Amino acid sequence: MKKFAILLLAAFLCGTVAVFAQSGKTQPEDKVVSFDSKTHDFGDVLLSDGPVSCKFVMTNISGSPIVIHNVVSSCGCTVPDYDHKPIEPGKSTTIDVTYANDQGPYPFNKTITVYVSGVNRPIVLKIKGQVHEKKKSLEELYKVTMGPVAVRSKTVDMGYIAQGKRKTEEGEIANMTNKPVKVTTVSDEAVSVTISPNPIPARTAAKVKYVINTGNGPKNWGKTAYNVSFVTDGTRQNGAVTLNTTINDDFDNMTVRQINNAPAPRLESTYNELREVKKGEVLRKNFKLGNSGKSDLVIHKIDVDGVNTKVLTKMPVTVKPGGTATIDFSFDATKGEDGEVINVLTLITNSASKPQVNFFVTANIVK
Repeated sequence: MKKFAILLLAAFLCGTVAVFAQSGKTQPEDKVVSFDSKTHDFGDVLLSDGPVSCKFVMTNISGSPIVIHNVVSSCGCTVPDYDHKPIEPGKSTTIDVTYANDQGPYPFNKTITVYVSGVNRPIVLKIKGQVHEKKKSLEELYKVTMGPVAVRSKTVDMGYIAQGKRKTEEGEIANMTNKPVKVTTVSDEAVSVTISPNPIPARTAAKVKYVINTGNGPKNWGKTAYNVSFVTDGTRQNGAVTLNTTINDDFDNMTVRQINNAPAPRLESTYNELREVKKGEVLRKNFKLGNSGKSDLVIHKIDVDGVNTKVLTKMPVTVKPGGTATIDFSFDATKGEDGEVINVLTLITNSASKPQVNFFVTANIVK
C-alpha cells in the first residue's frame, strides 16, 4: 500500500500590536464595545454601479475613553475610514468602508480588522456581495424555492462561535409571487431570525438576519447544524436553511494565571495507518491522548470527517495533569468507496492553546 503523506498546516494570525492607552489593561470585546452589525451584505451589485459604501456603528460600552488605533482591510480594493479621536463612554463612532467594485463580476467577501484600545484581541468586520455585469431576474438569483419564497442557498456558514456567545450572519429571501407575503420562521431554540421588510413586497427580496446564541438551548460543541424553516400565510414550507457553525470554549475571560495553568493536549501519534483493510471488514482501534498542562483537560466532543470511522468512547473525557486517556474508535470498511481513504477526527478541547486537535485515520480498502 502506498503510504499517505499527511501534511499538518499551522495557520497564524499576523497583525499589528496596538499600544494601548492608559493602563494597558485589556478586556474581552463585549465588555468594551458593541457594534450595530459586524457584517454588511451589499447583495446584488452591478459593475456599472461603481464603488459601494457602508457604515459600521461602534459604541463604547466601557467606563473609560477608548481609541481606534488602526483599521486594516484584507484587500486594497476595500478602504476603511475612521475617526482617530477618543470615544467617550456611552458614545458612538462609525467605521466607513468603501468597496471599489473593480474586481469583475464575481462574489466578494472582504474582512476589516479593527484594533481598539482596551480590547484584548482584534475585532473582525465583514462585507460581502455579488457583482453582476447585468441585472438578473429573481429566478436566476434565488434558485432554492420553498413555496412562495426562495433563497440563494440551503446553507449559511456561520464560522466559529465561542460557547455562550452570539454570532450573526445576513442573507436574503425573495418573494417570488405577485402579492405581498408574510413570513415567519420555525427554528432551534438557539436561533433567532429577523426578516425586513416583512411582509415581503411582491417580486422583491428582503434582508434576513440569522442569529445563533449558544447560551440558549442545549449546549453543543464542535460542528453543529441549526435548521430554519419558513412559514408563509400559516403554512410551513418544505425544506429548510441550515446554519453551520463550530462551537469552541470561550477563552476571552481567561486571566494570565489561568493561561499559565491551562491544560495542554498531547497525542502520542497524530495518525493511525491501517494499511490494507478488506472490503466488509470492521476494525476496532484506539489512540492515546495525554495532558502535559497544569489543569484538567476536557475533550467535549470528537467530530469525524469521513464515513468509515466512528468514535466509541463516550464524551466528554477528562484527563488529569500528567495523565493519559484512551480513545476507542471503529473503522468500517463496508462503507464508502474502495481505495485510499483518510478520515479526520477533530477533538474539541478546553485548551486555549489547542482548542481543536486533529487525529488522522488512513487506510487502503481492498476487495
